[in-house]
Amino acid sequence: MAVIEIEHLKKLYGRHVGARDVTFSVGEGEIFGFVGPNGAGKTTTIRILMGFVLKSGGSATICGLDAERDARRIKSFTGYVPSDVRLYANMRVGELLRRNADFYPGDCASEAERLCALFEADALKRFRELSSGNKKKVSIICALMPRPRVVILDEPTKGLDPVMQKLLFEELKRRTAEGATVLLSSHNLAEVQEYCRRVAFIKDGAILAVADLAESAEPKKVLSVSGGGAILPEGLELIRDGGGRRVFRSALSGRALIDALRELGPDDFTVENERMEDRFWHLYGQEENK
Repeated sequence: MAVIEIEHLKKLYGRHVGARDVTFSVGEGEIFGFVGPNGAGKTTTIRILMGFVLKSGGSATICGLDAERDARRIKSFTGYVPSDVRLYANMRVGELLRRNADFYPGDCASEAERLCALFEADALKRFRELSSGNKKKVSIICALMPRPRVVILDEPTKGLDPVMQKLLFEELKRRTAEGATVLLSSHNLAEVQEYCRRVAFIKDGAILAVADLAESAEPKKVLSVSGGGAILPEGLELIRDGGGRRVFRSALSGRALIDALRELGPDDFTVENERMEDRFWHLYGQEENK
């Protein structure tokens, strides 16, 4: 069942296009990745979902509720972590959490206490005294303390150390196992590959592709070679050339891959399974060459 549904979403800021054609859906209990370069439209899409900006066209819903018309209801069961955290500078962390709890139904106190212990947040410090990483931890606690059905994260690990990053994703995996839904916007391709089953790639305000990272059909290989002939054997696709090495993408395996390498005749080569970073550069490199 789709919890977040976006169809042909468009947002214009005067002559500037924030989003021109964004379509994807996120299922219940899923951690869904949302990646793209700076200015691609990720944050604009998220702000429309949260009801912070109004769309110019298309539709965006969460749990069947319209992101504009039903923004207040959506916020009552949605946790949100912005890329840049800005809260009341002179408030102590504990007070910020108590104020945050007032926006949600139910008692959040015990969950806030648990999350403060988990993420090692000092409730007595003033927000302005915190490092950027600790500010991000406070924002994460604010988002998770009401046990939201939907969690929307915009660069949540920016500023967090590796230990806290791991704790965050362990917590998110526990929440999704209980039925929560997570939309994760991130520049960290490794974390997207590790924790997301599906990912939407966006560029210039439009979705290039939605990929299922769990697909086992035709697993791709990446070959990095030095030397070799100029004529490419069938089944090898050149994706980068520079620094004395060429990088190829291929669906070949076993004897067929060995035969292709023999035909290419490189001086040296390495072969590995395609990573999220390789998919990213392959996809965006194709767009650059159009």
